[in-house]
Amino acid sequence: MRPSLTKERVLMTAGFVLSAVLAVYFLRRIDLRELGPTLASVNLWILSCCLLTKGAVFSLGALRTKVFLTPLRRYRFTECFTAMLGGYVTNNIFPFRLGELVRIDLLARAGEISRGSTVAVVALERLLDLISFLILFAVVVPLLAIDLSGNRRLAWLLGAILAALLAVAWLASNPSRFPGIVVFFARPFSPRLQAWLLQKSQRFVDGLSALRSSRAVAQALVLTFAIRLVGMLTIQCWLWAFGLELPLYAPLIVMVFLSIGTMVPSSPGFIGTFHVAVAYALELMGVVPSMAASVAIAGHFMATVPWTIIGLSVSLPAIRSVWKRGSEGSQRVKPVIRA
Repeated sequence: MRPSLTKERVLMTAGFVLSAVLAVYFLRRIDLRELGPTLASVNLWILSCCLLTKGAVFSLGALRTKVFLTPLRRYRFTECFTAMLGGYVTNNIFPFRLGELVRIDLLARAGEISRGSTVAVVALERLLDLISFLILFAVVVPLLAIDLSGNRRLAWLLGAILAALLAVAWLASNPSRFPGIVVFFARPFSPRLQAWLLQKSQRFVDGLSALRSSRAVAQALVLTFAIRLVGMLTIQCWLWAFGLELPLYAPLIVMVFLSIGTMVPSSPGFIGTFHVAVAYALELMGVVPSMAASVAIAGHFMATVPWTIIGLSVSLPAIRSVWKRGSEGSQRVKPVIRA
């Protein structure tokens, strides 16, 4: 058995075990006799609004992807939206969070551009998401009176993000130098491998082309925080659906806890980690366990099941083409089209 295969199985098993442990912990903390009536009290009309807000998050995310890809090719909104849904569906069905890989592949196929360029675009999006999360986290910390003055891990994380930002800015302003650096460090390898690394580094830098436009950067930042705001509106709909009257910052606190919880390796769909994060955040704000559990269960259902079904119907043909790549995956892509 290959070592990589063994590692994958270990990680997958660990994720499923952690989800199972947290799911049991989640259920054991509440009185199941109270859970049914509390869930039955939900206002389904308000809860159904989450379908619209979730769709808005996908749409905003697709628009942000379109902004970053514009220097490479003028993508249609539907191409970015379908790739977004394909990645989301994959994450909810398969382990290892393969959704990003699927989205990278779908974007590259749709635009007939290098996957190295779409990798750079997705990496940029994740960096923006992390920055926006840290800003929200900085707002939540004083609300919960958390002392982070001696937390070295947070300092290291902030330092790593700052270094990543500086590296991205340098790459965007000096795109011709990065391939040369890659070639310098690749000198011990074979000429064939050096040529391959050079090509991949050039394609990766191409994916950062949008950063050379201040307008594109501003649009991406606005869309990123719009995604966060609509996400908080989704959480607020959960609270309204159960008649909870909490402070205006309650959705922000739930979102931060949820973001941390879903970073932990778990089963597809974040079963267990999602529920514990939401319930714990609500209990910190005085919500009784049975009500907090009900919000977590209903919120998880609305966040995963409807749009997974919709996503399957919309993007299943594109997802199938990824897994059936075969010899087609080795075909040449067209040269990058520059705006």
